[in-house]
This record gives sequence, C-alpha cells and structure tokens, in this order.
Amino acid sequence: MLVALLRNGEVVSLAKTWTKEELVRLKRKESFFCPACKREVVLKLGNHRIPHFAHKKDDACPYEHEPESARHLTGKFDLFSWLQRQNIQAKLEPYLPPVQQRPDILVAHHHFIYAVEYQCSAIREILFRKRNDSYRAKGIRPIWILGAHHLRYRNHHISLPRFQWMFAHHFPLVPRPLLFFYCSETKRLIRLVHLIPFSVRRTFAIPVVQPLHSLSFSDLLSFPAVSLPASFWHDWLNYKQRWRLTFPLYPDKITRLICYDFYRRGIIPSLFPTEAGWPLPHGYLFETPPFIWQTYVLIPFMQPERKLVPLDSIYRFIGERLAAGRLAARQLPLATGRRYTQAVYEYLQLLTKLGYFQWEGRKCLRLVKEFTFPKTMDEVIQQDRQMMEQMKRQPPLFRYINELELNKNG
Repeated sequence: MLVALLRNGEVVSLAKTWTKEELVRLKRKESFFCPACKREVVLKLGNHRIPHFAHKKDDACPYEHEPESARHLTGKFDLFSWLQRQNIQAKLEPYLPPVQQRPDILVAHHHFIYAVEYQCSAIREILFRKRNDSYRAKGIRPIWILGAHHLRYRNHHISLPRFQWMFAHHFPLVPRPLLFFYCSETKRLIRLVHLIPFSVRRTFAIPVVQPLHSLSFSDLLSFPAVSLPASFWHDWLNYKQRWRLTFPLYPDKITRLICYDFYRRGIIPSLFPTEAGWPLPHGYLFETPPFIWQTYVLIPFMQPERKLVPLDSIYRFIGERLAAGRLAARQLPLATGRRYTQAVYEYLQLLTKLGYFQWEGRKCLRLVKEFTFPKTMDEVIQQDRQMMEQMKRQPPLFRYINELELNKNG
C-alpha cells in the first residue's frame, strides 16, 4: 500500500515527496493503520522496492485480493503521478465502504467517476466480475490496465488468452474494444487496437506504444487513428491456409464434434467453403475461430429445399450450437452491450455484397449464388486468394473494408 492512517485518523500518502530521512523519523515516531480493515501496518523502507506499507506477517487484509509486487507498486505510483500532472482529481487507494473495495486510483473526470486498476497478477474471473459489478452498481466506471509482462507479441500477431480478453474495454463513441498494458520499467503505455482474432488464442492487433507522459487520460477513452498494415491480408490468408492444414490434426472433444457436424453436411473440415473464415469488424464477439462459426452460418443454406432462410432461424441455429458447446461467444465483462448476433448479421451482409444472398424483405435471405466447395488444397488456396482480391476490389465492399481497416463506425 502507498496510503495508511495515523492513530489520529490523519492520512499519510507515500505518493508525496519524502526524503529517506523523513520516512525513517516518521516510522520511529508513528504507528500506521490500514484504511480498509483498520489493522496495524508496517512502513517498509527497503532498497529494492519503493517505500510502502504492508500488513504484518500472518495478518492478511480481507480487502486485499493479491500481494503487491514491486512492479505493481511502482506502476500504481506512476499512474497516479501521471494523473496529478494533468490536474485531474484523483485519489490513491481510497477505501470505498459501499462496495468494500479499494481501487488503485479513483478518478473524477468530465462528470464521471472511474476506478483505475493496475493488474499485474492473475485474477479469478468470478472475482473480476464481482469487482466490476460492484463498481458499476455505484455508478463507477472501471478501467483495468494490465502489466506489460503479460503481453506476448511478434509484429502484429498477439498471443491473447481468455484471461487477457476479459480486460478488453468498450467505451462510448469508440467503435471497437481496446486493451491497455503498462510497463513500469520503461514507463510506456501500450494500447492494443484492431483486435481481430485468428483463433482462440491468436489475435491480430496493432500495439500502439507510447511514453506515458505523452498521453492524456482522455486518450485512454478514445481510439487511436491507426490503419491496418499492408501485410494484414497476406497474413490472414497464411493463417487461413494454416488452419486448413492443421485443424483436423489436433482432435479434442469439441473438434471431433465440429468435424462430425461438417462431415454430415458433406464438408471436409480442411476444405471448408472459401466463403467462410474472413475477418469482420465485430468478429471478436465469437471466441470460436472465424472459419468454424462462419461455416456453421452457411449450413442452413446447404439443404436443397432451403434456398430461402429466415434470419431468425439462422440466429436460432447458431444459438443451438452455442448451447451445445460447438461454438463459444466471447465473454467481455468490460465491453458489454453487443451480442454474437451482430457478428452473424455482419457476415451475412458481407456475403450479400458479394452476391451470394438477396434480402426478401428484412427478415429472410435467399441464396442466389452457390458456395464454393474446393476439391484440393491447391484449389482452395487459389480460391481464397481470388475471393480476397474480389473483396478488396468491388466498390460495394468499400464500406466493409473501411470499417475493418479505418474503424468507421457504421
């Protein structure tokens, strides 16, 4: 902790400027107490960590959820100092009795209250949801910043496990989720934008890396104006080809069930239709890889007697696959308000622009162009490339490309 109480109730904050000698005198003179549980704490003045307060050994605080590392202490201090330099009203480690929580920093900005949490260790999902729900119930908006040591990426290919996806934010007037990371060693903030998942753990994203001092708090609540790199479509095709070659080779229980579903409809899993497996602005709403859930969307149209399919029946079909565990919608506690149906509708609209469907009114789709079922791997790779060029070349698809690359909120 960086904040404690004296015996008379006065607050002592180590975020203020103290000399080592002043802190030594203070430690000899005073006793310190936790603002939350009111138990006595010790002022630590070691050489390896910044000065901080800590509960006595074997005297855990019920309001502390994990021990604080040197990284966490330093990062929390950095973020608080950053807010102070902007003359933003902020409190360090305030205990909030109504929610029985102590956020790292409480911020008042533009008529809203934010709880800023710097998370350096793993946290159980149930606890994470509980803390967010408690904040929201009191009108407080949570903002979580992960320690940058969690981030693993090479170029624009990010290893993004389910734990990290939980921290994706969706702010008002921002078209897509953001993820924040902070490195207390380099003093740099990383914003992950353009989150477009290839698979359950592999995501395409652009890391926007900047020194903390060059950003404002308002920058956290906005979307950086960056476009996808020229290599994106080439990378996407490579991953799609890799999926075709490797997906059936690692058959866990769910994979076997998915392959069974595909085979029943005459679909060889590695030769799934060229029309499936494309990036979408809201494709992140599915945790299941895009080639799987998009192939499932096509299945209702593959029966000879089903050329005209109601939109509701497509949603129902996908909902049944979700309930059966074949598909998984992504759980985003900080980016609520959007459902997987938005990604399904977006995909159907893309295929409509490509000439596969026609709308009959607003509730039914008619199949007017048959899907492509390649017979060999060489053939499907060529067809994937041709379809990509078609998507980028046709004027009716400019809006789709703009929404994907430039974040125009359609």
